Amino acid sequence: MLDKSGSCAIVALLVEEKVFIVNVGDSRAIMSSDGGNVCLNLSLDHKPNDDIEQKRILTHGGRVYQT
Repeated sequence: MLDKSGSCAIVALLVEEKVFIVNVGDSRAIMSSDGGNVCLNLSLDHKPNDDIEQKRILTHGGRVYQT
């Protein structure tokens, strides 16, 4: 049987003082500063059981196999 599972990756591009984050799939990026006392979420999880994400997948012709 063909495996139809997805992919995941996080890419961070630093350009001078800007950070660009690319999130594919079930991945998460955070950034910490002040010795770990301050943490910032840099991405949102792409979870198929999230209503908005599920609608996006189905609208673009995809399928959700597990929720």
